[in-house]
Amino acid sequence: MIIPTMTLEEIRKELEKDYPILRRKMNYVIHDLEKKLSKEKKKEGFVRFFDYCSKYKNNWIYRLHITQEILEGEALLLYHNGRGHAALQVTLDDDIVFITGHFFERYNERCKLGLKTIHDIIRAYMNENNVFDLQEVEEIKPGIMKIFSVIPSGVMLGMYNYHHKIIKANTFLTNDMLNKNQQELEFAIKFELEKYNDTSDNIFSEGFLKTMI
Repeated sequence: MIIPTMTLEEIRKELEKDYPILRRKMNYVIHDLEKKLSKEKKKEGFVRFFDYCSKYKNNWIYRLHITQEILEGEALLLYHNGRGHAALQVTLDDDIVFITGHFFERYNERCKLGLKTIHDIIRAYMNENNVFDLQEVEEIKPGIMKIFSVIPSGVMLGMYNYHHKIIKANTFLTNDMLNKNQQELEFAIKFELEKYNDTSDNIFSEGFLKTMI
C-alpha cells in the first residue's frame, strides 16, 4: 500500500508490483464489455469508470473508452497524504506523474465544474485528458525543467525531473486565462510557475508523498 512516508524508490517498487495487475484487469474488463455492447453503443462511444482496490490495498480509479475503432483505458491511483487527496499516474514512457490536490482544486474551480468530491473531479479530468504532451519552459537546475502541457480546456503547469522520470502537475489554467500570443503565453506560464517552489531534487527521502499537495 502506498503511504505518505514512502520514498520514491519504494513508490516505484509498489507501482511495479501493482500496475501490471491493474492493466491485466482493465484489459479483461474492456474486452468483456466490448463483446456485450451493441453496434449503436460503440458508434456513439461508450465510457465507464471503475473503482478498484488492488491486491496491495491501493485505491485506483480507471476509465475505459470503447468505440468502433478503439479500446483504451487509463488509471489514477488516489491517495491521501494527511492533508488532502492527490493522485499518481504511470505514463506510456514509465514516467510517474504526481497530480497534486491543488491541481484538482484549480481544475474544478477554473473550469466551473462545481463538483463536490475528489472522485467526481478526477473522473471529469480523466474524461478530457489522457496524454501528457510536455513543453519545456526553462531549466531551473540541471535536469529539472519547468514545463507545461496543453490539454483541451487549458494548460497544466508543473515540473519535470529527467533524472528520476517524475512529472509534478502543480496547477491548471483555463484557455481564457491565457493570451494567444506565444510570448505572452510563455510569460503567463512562467509567472504562474513562480508561485511554486520546485522540490523535484530533494524529495527522495522519507515522507516523499507528504510534499505532494
